[in-house]
Amino acid sequence: MEPLLQPRAGKYDLGDEDGGTKGRSELLGLLDRLIDFTDALSADFVSDAKRVRDLKERLITERFHLAVLGQFKRGKSTLINALIGEPLLPTSVLPLTSIPTFLSAGSKRRIRIFFRDGKSKEFGELSSNQAVEILTNYVTEERNPENKLAVSWVEVEHTASILNQGVILIDTPGIGSTFRHNTEATLAFLPQCDAALFVVSADPPITEVEVDFLKAVYAKVSRLFFIMNKADYLDLDEGNRAVEFLSKVVGQSVGLDGNDHVLRVSARQGLQANLNHDDALWGASGWQCWKRVC
Repeated sequence: MEPLLQPRAGKYDLGDEDGGTKGRSELLGLLDRLIDFTDALSADFVSDAKRVRDLKERLITERFHLAVLGQFKRGKSTLINALIGEPLLPTSVLPLTSIPTFLSAGSKRRIRIFFRDGKSKEFGELSSNQAVEILTNYVTEERNPENKLAVSWVEVEHTASILNQGVILIDTPGIGSTFRHNTEATLAFLPQCDAALFVVSADPPITEVEVDFLKAVYAKVSRLFFIMNKADYLDLDEGNRAVEFLSKVVGQSVGLDGNDHVLRVSARQGLQANLNHDDALWGASGWQCWKRVC
């Protein structure tokens, strides 16, 4: 499972070496023309122009956008916190994330909030507690109900080693809660992603709501993997049966062989292992395929 969270070298090569270089140039030229076109449009298209510029930058720098998807309360934010080594993204017993949040490499914690009107706000050189408070104010349903602040997306710079490999981790709105706009926001955002981790829970392994969402996701994301979180809730035999059931449902619903794409983890244990510098707990949490962050 080691390649699961690794960006592929040369991901954006388009054919053989010569043909790939030519194809890359042509694609960059097309993106430049599209940027000029969107810049000439009204202010309503500011966010579209930004997305095209981001796509061009991703093509040049070979950044890999990895979205973390799933039903609310499956532990998506905790899973990302485990990967970056600290409880940065807010977690709660209530449905939380309502805004896509991009985590990329940086020398210090820094947050940028982008609004629908094209404006933005930046917070730099933050402590962990300061970053959590800012994110809670802008990306959670509790502080920003139904996105009353009109936030389009949030970018976070962080020092975690996983981000230094060109991976952009993306926390997405949880689906299947009482807030339908979360599901709609996630589906609209998916075409910007190179791959996705679909987070389910060990108990129950997958629900009807998740199956419906999975069908929509599979049509929009080229590479899809499954994380069965809360694996510590089950013993080995129960876990095996849960994976078999998930695989069967995934095969029937979208024709994907889940057995080859499922990683069983405890995000809670993984985060605790990073905070306590506990290699044994890190291994027990299911993240043996990934080097502990700190």
